[in-house]
Amino acid sequence: MTIEIEHTRADGTILHGSVKGDGVYEIVKQHGFRHSRHVGIYIRGSRDKEAQHWQINRAADALRAAGHEVRIDINEDDDRSFAEIEGAREERAEDRAERFSDRAGRAAAASDARRGAAHDISRRFEFGQPILEGHHSERRARHDQERMHNNMRKSIEEDKKAGYWAGRAEAAESYKQHRNDPYRTLRRLETLRADLRQQERHHAEAIEKGYDSVDRHARLIRDIRKEIGHWEEVVEKAEAEGVKVWGPDDFAPGDYVVCLGSWYQVARVNPKTLSVAWNLRLAPKQVMTLEDATERGRVWTHPVDYTKVRARCPEEAMVAFRADGKVPGTKAARAASEEQPASAVREAQAAKPKPKATKSTSDPKLAKRVYVTCPLGGAKATLTWWNGNSRPHKDFEPVTITAEEGAKFHRSVWSRPLQDEIARILDERGYVCGEDDWTVSRDRSGFVRTIQPKPEAAPEEPAEPAVETAAAPLLPLAG
Repeated sequence: MTIEIEHTRADGTILHGSVKGDGVYEIVKQHGFRHSRHVGIYIRGSRDKEAQHWQINRAADALRAAGHEVRIDINEDDDRSFAEIEGAREERAEDRAERFSDRAGRAAAASDARRGAAHDISRRFEFGQPILEGHHSERRARHDQERMHNNMRKSIEEDKKAGYWAGRAEAAESYKQHRNDPYRTLRRLETLRADLRQQERHHAEAIEKGYDSVDRHARLIRDIRKEIGHWEEVVEKAEAEGVKVWGPDDFAPGDYVVCLGSWYQVARVNPKTLSVAWNLRLAPKQVMTLEDATERGRVWTHPVDYTKVRARCPEEAMVAFRADGKVPGTKAARAASEEQPASAVREAQAAKPKPKATKSTSDPKLAKRVYVTCPLGGAKATLTWWNGNSRPHKDFEPVTITAEEGAKFHRSVWSRPLQDEIARILDERGYVCGEDDWTVSRDRSGFVRTIQPKPEAAPEEPAEPAVETAAAPLLPLAG
């Protein structure tokens, strides 16, 4: 009998002509095929997709090697729109939800039945009757005890099954809602557009170099464009229904945005993300300001995708809310945002006079950083003087620091003996450590820290000469 492997976009890859016990499934399951009593032998996840030729050909070669006659039929033509494909997926999700709900109900009923059986058996011991060893009732009592335990174990197992299938049913029921969520759809569109650009590059390369994959890339480009068109319609429909799709024009530096339930102040507005204030030590916090995220003169930020923003509040409005001891909700923030749109805020910021940039007066003869290499537990360390470009300074020779006899730098640059020796070397050359801490170098071979010249000591003011004053004469007491 001929084995046929057929692939269509509507049904996926299905194997026909196999009967139970002929050994076909045992061969093809090693090549990604699965079995279902409803579908038969198939490749999971092959529906509405390009045929996996390598997988099909390997399975066919294995079947032919086992003496079977194999025929492959692949039809990549698909006249359905992506809306029809998505509608079919939603129908299958509804079927899954119904099927999983039935399984969850059956498992919950079995769990209750098992628990009830264990409870009925336990009534024999409800007044604390112990098992009497050597008594004629011992055998029956231990048998009932074992039955109780078995029923409770089965009840717990069935309860876990009920929870599992209930979760699957809930996920299947929310399939349509999640797929059509406008913010998820926007992120999906970004991925699809990137895939489209990639396939267009591959298609052009295949044409230029004469590869045989030209038709395949053309089909993939057609499929991706159909999908992009469908999801763009979903986003347009959501916008028509009042869903706000945020973008760079909706924000100005200093604004506050709601993301994941908290307000964050905007440091920068980028083409695809917002750079918002971020301080892990303070998170979660209702309102995270740029001041909260500033440490040692540096503002720490975190990127936030526009699809994760849920509201905007101008800086002035947020200051007023916080002065009253309040944190605005989305409704109040929306009203404040309409009163002060981002365009007006940007115009006001542009109208402010910019501070004149001060010309750098850094002396190239001065060292700017020190670079220390010292392994954990090592007995030697090397200190290298760096210039402003993080390169060894030509006027400063590297210094080798050796631990005392029998001692080691167990904590590398954080070892107290090594820190004291580094401070002594810096002091000899007229430098002190900067306000920052030791950080790992870019190539992770050592540690770096900024240094600066020692501040000049202010001249001591001459001490004022002591003035001796004669004691005042005692006045006679009145009276």
